[in-house]
Amino acid sequence: MRAYFLLCITGVLLLSGCANYRLGTGGQVSFRTLYVAPVVNESNAPQTVAIVSTQLREAFLHDSRVILVNTAEEADATLTVHLLKYSREGQTRQTVDTGLVRKFDVTLNAEATLRDNRDNKLLFEKRKVQATRQIFVDSGQLQAEYQNIPLLAETLAKNVLGATLDVW
Repeated sequence: MRAYFLLCITGVLLLSGCANYRLGTGGQVSFRTLYVAPVVNESNAPQTVAIVSTQLREAFLHDSRVILVNTAEEADATLTVHLLKYSREGQTRQTVDTGLVRKFDVTLNAEATLRDNRDNKLLFEKRKVQATRQIFVDSGQLQAEYQNIPLLAETLAKNVLGATLDVW
């Protein structure tokens, strides 16, 4: 009888630990609707505005914490992103010629600003966001960089999403 009682108590304690479990992040943001303004490109990365804007919207669409709207007037908050710098840094050299780089770290730096439209208050301003990806230039640097831009934009969009919606 005593063992049965201890087993019941243990079962109740174990199951009560899962009672308040929720999927996803526990952080709540102060706004429900968001307008993502078109990305401004001040970097030397060519043709990135459309790709980064699309990836940003996709990242927020896949996250269910906010609803995207089409205009700033409809939104509780507005997010603006400025692409600042596109750079590459050599990481690995060719074995036959150490003056030639085989692998680069490609970095896209941006600043994000989030404004609450209801009271025109800045939630954060010019928050630095960065994305870095590696490229191998064995089949040509231009082709490798061109193929890397969507992946770099996706990484940047995830980082902007985290900076915007995660508890800060």
